[in-house]
Amino acid sequence: MKRFVTEVQRFAPETFYWEQFSDELKTTLSSAAIREEPEVVFVDPMPLTMSAMNKIVGPASRAFVLLTNANHERAALSLRENMRVPIWAHEAAKADMEIDANDYFKDGDELPAGLVAIHVPGATAGETAFYTPKNGGIVAVGDALVNLDPEKGMEFLPDKYSTDPKQSRQSLRKLLKFDFEMMTFAHGQPIVRDAKKRLEALLESTGSRKFKAAEAE
Repeated sequence: MKRFVTEVQRFAPETFYWEQFSDELKTTLSSAAIREEPEVVFVDPMPLTMSAMNKIVGPASRAFVLLTNANHERAALSLRENMRVPIWAHEAAKADMEIDANDYFKDGDELPAGLVAIHVPGATAGETAFYTPKNGGIVAVGDALVNLDPEKGMEFLPDKYSTDPKQSRQSLRKLLKFDFEMMTFAHGQPIVRDAKKRLEALLESTGSRKFKAAEAE
């Protein structure tokens, strides 16, 4: 039986977060929504009750689902079937998805609500981060980074789950081209300040060599 999340948290103006623990996967599944009226984007959405949904979507809102990779369909199909919300995913995710997206984007494309797609290959098929300059800059990531342990903080996806850990860490350097304070995750709570500094420190701690754009793509 599908469980619905009853509460959403607004951690910044027009920016929302909710999560649900998966007994099957033994991990926390997190989602975000960013509103730039009249558009609202749901990033890797877990199912919400209607009352929780109404805290995010207004009567005149145009909603979209953005998937960070092929594995994060989650409640996307339900939103499309019940609320006619279109699904967008990276073109590299298409072959591995169990459902068809309504539209496919590529690196650098501008998306609904003013977000920009940043392809960060190496973790999961079609792995993409999304950037908006709202609220000092926000980056939404999928599997490439997790924030599940308060003591450890932001971490790379464990190598055993990554298709190419080396490529993933190199491609994450693309995010440093953008200015941002906040980061949301598909697994873990948001970081609300100094997210870019924390990512830079994490990348430097691994000794990963200077990013080369040709290798990331």
